[in-house]
Amino acid sequence: MIEEVSFPSADGTLKLYGDLSLPPDDDGPHKKALLPAIVIVNGSGPIDRHGNIPKMKLKLNTSNQFAKHMVEDRPAGRSIAVLSYDKRGVGKSIKKGDKNLFYRTGMFDIVMDAVEAVRYVSSHPRIDKSKIVLMGHIEGAIILPLICREVNNNAGLPPIFGCIFYAGFGETLEKAMELQRENILADVQVETGVKGFLLKRLITEEKLIKQNKDMMAKVHAEGEPEYISMYCGLAKQPAKWWREHMTNDAIAALKQHITCHCLAVTGQKDVQVDNAPCSPEKAATLVPLAASIESHRPTNLTHALRSLDGRASVLNVKSDYVRMGKLPLDAELLSVTDDWCDRRLFGS
Repeated sequence: MIEEVSFPSADGTLKLYGDLSLPPDDDGPHKKALLPAIVIVNGSGPIDRHGNIPKMKLKLNTSNQFAKHMVEDRPAGRSIAVLSYDKRGVGKSIKKGDKNLFYRTGMFDIVMDAVEAVRYVSSHPRIDKSKIVLMGHIEGAIILPLICREVNNNAGLPPIFGCIFYAGFGETLEKAMELQRENILADVQVETGVKGFLLKRLITEEKLIKQNKDMMAKVHAEGEPEYISMYCGLAKQPAKWWREHMTNDAIAALKQHITCHCLAVTGQKDVQVDNAPCSPEKAATLVPLAASIESHRPTNLTHALRSLDGRASVLNVKSDYVRMGKLPLDAELLSVTDDWCDRRLFGS
């Protein structure tokens, strides 16, 4: 059962719309039991409640698939409610006449909107407010510690019970950009023939560094613009969002603000973030205050949370995403998530 819901943005300037996925309330002998809930915090970009990017015509349906699995595919009495919502400026979460709302939104706006999502879920009559879990994918995983800090410092909200980090644990935006640059250059070097000849001349380390430097100069321009135009006005970038990410010490936040139960998963075929922080030894050092930490690095898991046979390549990311959008979520990812939920949320 999917309910369209809405709740106010953190600054009260608009309503954020989303889907709350629940099992039917006449679910046999378990109908009176309150449900644990997972709040999805999506990755960067104009992503909607379904896990899609309409502006890029990219349909992954990551959130839809995750919610369906948690509500419909788990054993009776062990369903988990899931809330996913449209970001500011995306889907129905819009303000009339403001076409740049998404680009004017900063990282801390996203953090505080997630706090309001937690507030909404914790007040729902079918939800066990003592068992609310955050699931962060990519940027969502990076900012989970900040959301936990704000929720746990809010006297009107229960503390976060757990955090699920997908493809972003122990990562920062700056480190991810550096890794992607390195992987692009590595991919170019293995290309052969005419394509390889052209790529080696068009894509060089110097050009990539200059491109990033030029963008950062605009981001940090005098007056601190909320957003900037790129490529002769053909594209926009959220400048406020970039500045706030660049000043956020995400690793320190992990160490200071994560006190709940944690699951961290990054795949070995993820070419956009580093999977090394998900080694058991490293993971334990990153969240020393956590109630528990479990981490996994599935062999074929990609950034899109699907399996990929063969070599992963940054140069093929867009075409891979289009193809993987038609595939189910990675079976190992769902398996380790189910096991973690059973142990932490249901005590078995």
